[in-house]
Amino acid sequence: MEAKRYAWAADERGWPVDPGRPVSGSAAAVHPTADTLDAASKSGHSFESYVWDVWWPTLTQTLEDKNRLGHRRNAEVAVELVRYPPGDPRVGSTHNAGDSIALHHLVADDLKSAVVERRGINGRTAAVNQRRLTAALSTAGDVVDVVSLPEFASPATVRAFATTLGMIVKAAAASQQVAGDPMAGVMALAPKPRPQRLSARLVPTIEEVFDLADAIAILGSRMKDGRPTGERFRSLILAAGSLGPRPGELVAHQPEWLYCAGPSLVRFQETEAAVYDTKEGSTGRRDRPLKHRAEGEHRDVPVLPEVAEVLLLHVERGYCNGQRTWLSPTGRGHLDWGNLTDTYWRPALEKVFGGTSKAALVNASPKVLRKAAITWWLERGVSPAVAAEWAGHTEEVMQIYYASRSSTTWAAEADMLLSGRASSR
Repeated sequence: MEAKRYAWAADERGWPVDPGRPVSGSAAAVHPTADTLDAASKSGHSFESYVWDVWWPTLTQTLEDKNRLGHRRNAEVAVELVRYPPGDPRVGSTHNAGDSIALHHLVADDLKSAVVERRGINGRTAAVNQRRLTAALSTAGDVVDVVSLPEFASPATVRAFATTLGMIVKAAAASQQVAGDPMAGVMALAPKPRPQRLSARLVPTIEEVFDLADAIAILGSRMKDGRPTGERFRSLILAAGSLGPRPGELVAHQPEWLYCAGPSLVRFQETEAAVYDTKEGSTGRRDRPLKHRAEGEHRDVPVLPEVAEVLLLHVERGYCNGQRTWLSPTGRGHLDWGNLTDTYWRPALEKVFGGTSKAALVNASPKVLRKAAITWWLERGVSPAVAAEWAGHTEEVMQIYYASRSSTTWAAEADMLLSGRASSR
């Protein structure tokens, strides 16, 4: 499974070979001889030319959209970082500072340096800072203070970058394009992120989810029915924060799934993601089965009566269409979380959490609502096995870590959630 997901090489048993492992276990590979150096130098490839002329054309045919674009983005960053620094003794008549490092020159320190530099790169934050600067420059009048967000990559992003580096180097080593073990010690600089303990997780409570829904509902201009545009997203926040779907599952959600499973259940059956990539010519949106589920499989999750009432009202007011439960602010396009961030999501977070002990949540992404729902289930006594089923964990995780469950009505758990909600008011 991991080998397929990351396009890692597999050993003779078919087991994945982790990019963090040495390229070769032999002493000759760790301390290359003149012969191995000569074999590597004959290829003539730089890191950049090897990535785009050899590695990427081979890999791109084996990956789906998300993994393919992620690995390509990592490769683009790697190509920009794996270059000869000024004063490098390897620079001579054939190589200049700033050139892509020749594969036969590649050593572990080059890749370690790239991983360390990657920690300080965040394209999205850089774009936000640039927009703020542009807006400030266009403002007439007095000097405007511009607050720039710190640019840093998450541990998961750095780990993914190092994984892509490992894939490139292992492919090059397999054809004797590199000498020695350039990945030695590299993965130690990009450790696998450790999940937070449940007790340390900072997420909204169920009451704060309702407060967020109220806060977002008063935002935006007036619609034809006289209500603020934010009313379109009251039910969205409540569904995300109490039913635990992934953001893409809300984008793909259809109104009929609010009813088809029964009066106390909401169904999730598909997920959707945007695929816009001008370099590949990929445009549009992809509908896919639920994560870790086969085509046509679904999840039914119990819904609080208050949330069900808001969902029904959402439909009655015509805030949906025949194919989508949630739409854009204008009601003419699909739901796009990115378009809600500055106008609805962030202001609502600021209203609820600004100046409180949870002020860090002001910068949270919509994914925090899924974490809030799962945390709430577990804190109210829902068993981990049932919570995993509602949340859509993999079958492998279910079989290994959770007990099985025969009931599919969730009546006892639904009563438990309802009683917990009633007692907290």
